[in-house]
Amino acid sequence: MLLAVCATACAAVLGVRQARKETREAREARESVWRAPSGGAGAGGGRAVFGVVALLALVPFLLVTLTHGYGTENRISAVPLREILDASAHSDVDLSDVRAVNLIGNVLLLVPFGAAAAFLWAGRRRVLKTALAGAAFSLIVEVAQYALSLGRVSSVDDVLLNTAGAALGAFLVRRWTRRTRSRRLTLPRPSRVGGRT
Repeated sequence: MLLAVCATACAAVLGVRQARKETREAREARESVWRAPSGGAGAGGGRAVFGVVALLALVPFLLVTLTHGYGTENRISAVPLREILDASAHSDVDLSDVRAVNLIGNVLLLVPFGAAAAFLWAGRRRVLKTALAGAAFSLIVEVAQYALSLGRVSSVDDVLLNTAGAALGAFLVRRWTRRTRSRRLTLPRPSRVGGRT
């Protein structure tokens, strides 16, 4: 979990730097109408950095999910929402319950990955693309758990929860970048020296 916190912190710091860079480029573009915004090589380099952070954010997820469980044999739970409904059906479930920790943990484990991976795609569908990437990666891990005989339950609900975590991280990034973009658009125009009054 310490690695997950570090990866989240790295993603946040890099996100702040990327937002400041975009703000600076927007100001430069306003000063010169004919100058194209400089986003080519810098944007590619930024995406590469966020790609590395996204991969680092997967390390805690792999360490938790690809270790031996408490069971002696592998099981497959292919019925969607069965484990989630079974865990939520108990009124005495609290944060100390293993089922609650499993549900919440499966969501939180991929939030750092979703937050970092969201910067890899631009546009309105970044949440969808990040969620699909999280779902694909989670499915691969569930298959690996069964193939490696780790004594775990390979569950479709784990894939759903992991996907929700990746989507949540991307959604938070989208909200934050929209807020940053709206602030950037409301910046005062720079005064032109020697222009008409």
